[in-house]
Amino acid sequence: MPSALEQAARAAVSAERLQRHLEWFAAVPRDTGGTGEHRAAAYMAEQLRAGGVPVTVHEFDAFLSYPIRATLQVLAPEPLDLRCLTHSFGRATGPSGIVADLGAGELSDLNHCAGKAALVKGLATPVTILAASRIGCAALVFTNEDRVIHNMIGTTIWGTPGLDQIDRLPSLPVVSVNRDDGERLRALLARHDRVQVRITTEVHTGWFPSKLPEVRIPGTQEPDRFVLVGAHYCAWHEGVTDNATGDACLLEMARVLWQHRAELRRGVRICWWPGHSHGRYAGSTWYADSFFADLSRGCIAYHNIDSPGVRGATHYVARHTTAEIEDFCRGVIGDVTGQREAPIHRPSRAADQSFLANGVAAFSTYPFLPEGHPDRRPWTGGAANAWWWHTEYDTLDKADSAILALDTQVSLTAVIRLCNADVLPLRPGGTVRELDAMLRAIQAKAGEHLDLGPARAALEDLAAAVAELDDLRERATAHSPDFDPRNAQPGGAAALNATLLRLGRILNPVVYSQGGRFAHDPAEWSPIMRPTGGAALPGLAQAAALPQLAGKPEHGFLKAQLIRERNRVTEALREAAAVAREAGR
Repeated sequence: MPSALEQAARAAVSAERLQRHLEWFAAVPRDTGGTGEHRAAAYMAEQLRAGGVPVTVHEFDAFLSYPIRATLQVLAPEPLDLRCLTHSFGRATGPSGIVADLGAGELSDLNHCAGKAALVKGLATPVTILAASRIGCAALVFTNEDRVIHNMIGTTIWGTPGLDQIDRLPSLPVVSVNRDDGERLRALLARHDRVQVRITTEVHTGWFPSKLPEVRIPGTQEPDRFVLVGAHYCAWHEGVTDNATGDACLLEMARVLWQHRAELRRGVRICWWPGHSHGRYAGSTWYADSFFADLSRGCIAYHNIDSPGVRGATHYVARHTTAEIEDFCRGVIGDVTGQREAPIHRPSRAADQSFLANGVAAFSTYPFLPEGHPDRRPWTGGAANAWWWHTEYDTLDKADSAILALDTQVSLTAVIRLCNADVLPLRPGGTVRELDAMLRAIQAKAGEHLDLGPARAALEDLAAAVAELDDLRERATAHSPDFDPRNAQPGGAAALNATLLRLGRILNPVVYSQGGRFAHDPAEWSPIMRPTGGAALPGLAQAAALPQLAGKPEHGFLKAQLIRERNRVTEALREAAAVAREAGR
């Protein structure tokens, strides 16, 4: 049964108010830098203050990139003008453009396209753009899989680059065409020995002032502990379902939670992120860096909200959800919507997941279009997998305020439960089981080339320690006479909760980062989330390449790197076991 607070919060959600917010956002493009984004930040601050909710608007400079316009002309063997888009962080050519021969490329092999404009199927992904830059391609022409062209971002750098990362910035112009024009270009290549094109791109890249609205609702009993909730407010064009719906959801959540702040044991921080698509999550990265200590000491979990309230989106997925909180996420979805056993997707290098390296648990309750829906396209990431994602067609008619109201109720329920739980619903045993599966898989691929025995032994010890911790949790949830929820001493809920958070800070950086807690790994994979329940240890996963490198100099280099990473993983597991065992005692 939902608590009285959950029932009151859900009942307070207004579909009419959400619709009014969407109507405002639908008239304000937020993809050109400056005016649109600043108007949106001002609107949200005004709406919050009008409702009595205090808000802070942080201001900082971020390294962003705004694509303006592009042209693609076939010069030979026959003249042809094709509609195209350029992408964030692609190189600007100047008005005269560049002239190059067109070459058919593959995502897996672009080497034969050095010096050419490589024609590649699919979305403009940052990994492909980086590879083409390093190979020396003259340009990239992506051919999308539909009659619309999707806006994308071209850099693998997560957030504003450090000085040691700027060599990753793209060094070539990038454009995309739709499916039909892509087929026309391939037909020309099939019929002629040489196809010559001219490409011009205008992209504004540099330092831009950014604004990040934040609402802080303090907890009544544990003011330093909080749930972080975030949604990006920059967009492509008006971006109603990606992500004005999320912004409206946060406005409604802030209003409702502020009204019930006296009933929240722990706090809530609600942030609207800038620089999502134009800076590879520059806003959430700035927050992660600027408030690192607060997040490390007190953040219970990060709840990302992106593309709720899409018309027809009724199938829930526990997306970007870490192992220790998946049961909780599934439970909330089931309790509010009736959909039990929602599919689990682990966090990808996308969706403002800027807090995993710090060890913060993550979860999202994403509604998607069901399989077989006519608007669904499997290659799209946001907008509930709809075809209009990242296009000028993401307009007001694509949203459904009734669905958005339900999605808001789901998120409110999750936040309230995390704020008021006696024992936090974080289960490190889920992480342990996942680590076991990952280590087994990596060992099978590496074979005799790398011994993961030390890490496996440390994990077995951790599993035993976590089992002891689970016994303590069972006594807590059963309200055993010797368990006092207010007790901060060993055996009390406060001490148990501190241990659960500490375990996340130790284990999540191992599972989800290679650079460690104080760095942001690049977005080395496509930002499109794949339907998988697994995650990979990014530092150790490269061991799969060892057998193929046998007998080559690179084998020794990679093995040295992997032994160091094995040491990092092993020591983290040993530290986690010590922390868990001390609490279990």
